[in-house]
Amino acid sequence: MRQDAHTPEDGRLYTPQLKADVQTTRKYMLDNLVMLAAPVVMAWYYYGGGVLRILLLTVLTAMLCEYVGDKLVGTVPTLRDLSAAVTGVVTALCLPASSPLWLGPLAVSFAILVVKVPFGSTRSLLFSPVAAGLAFVTVCLPQYMFAYPALPDAGEAVAAYGASAFSSGTSLAKMLSESTSMGSSAANYIDVLLGSFPGPMGTGCMIALLGALLYLAIRRPGQFTAAGACLATTAVIAFLFPRILTGRFQSVFMELSGGMLFFTALFLLPEEALLPKHFYGRLLYGVTAGLFCMLFRHLGEFEEGAVFAVLLVNVLSAVFDKLPLTARERRKRAAVRREKQAASAETVEAREGGGTNA
Repeated sequence: MRQDAHTPEDGRLYTPQLKADVQTTRKYMLDNLVMLAAPVVMAWYYYGGGVLRILLLTVLTAMLCEYVGDKLVGTVPTLRDLSAAVTGVVTALCLPASSPLWLGPLAVSFAILVVKVPFGSTRSLLFSPVAAGLAFVTVCLPQYMFAYPALPDAGEAVAAYGASAFSSGTSLAKMLSESTSMGSSAANYIDVLLGSFPGPMGTGCMIALLGALLYLAIRRPGQFTAAGACLATTAVIAFLFPRILTGRFQSVFMELSGGMLFFTALFLLPEEALLPKHFYGRLLYGVTAGLFCMLFRHLGEFEEGAVFAVLLVNVLSAVFDKLPLTARERRKRAAVRREKQAASAETVEAREGGGTNA
């Protein structure tokens, strides 16, 4: 059967449309991989080679699950769009460096086989697969998800959680949940900015994440709108309702730097298939996500609830798309409508001219 044969858009044949979708998604995922490069390097720098083992195993499991899942439901495996690889990298970086080797594969297996594959592809999602996978292991295995190791000395390996050599560290998110300040020393601020603080292994280096935020603003302004609105809302709530007593600005700094919040705003929240399509919708999408993040932090059972906030706003995405368009968007939509009308008129004229000539 020819590859360009006409079929419904169900992914059962590698049609020209599917090929174009894969290429578009690939460009989007390459941008993500560029932004993820610095967090990966910093995680390896602080926690050693164990990070790369967790990362590699999680990525390979994600790719295998996507291939097998697509085969089971009868769609064409599209590993070339790199979405499975990005799912693996993002998931691994949200785990503690002391997590067992099976934790990352468990999270991505749920993300892809339960959340992604049954509903189509990267371009037809109902929920963020990464957020769902991390939420699953958070609820089922919180003792592993929040067992952050103390940073090892140079050359030392990180012991797995439960091993006799495991040395526990206290994350910023944990401090906030206990209303404990990180201290006002400049060295502490520098440590946080550089990522030299216990926490998820790839989400702590604020300098790397700020660079990724700038890259997102340049490359994908629409997604930056949602990410920036989420972070700004978080900062406002942290300033108005601080969980520590050593100053509102330190509260803002700790909330933005602690846990997975900043990382989530960059890599989980602005997923193109789930974002509202218009500016006001994306703005409110980000604001609502920031509000949910802080509600989970203030009232939730776990020290970090950013992934649950992402899942909640995923449900509301279609509602946000009903907001009014900006003046620029209205002009753009009108221009597109005129172009379609002109093209339709030309087609009709061509057909009538052909009939007259006949």
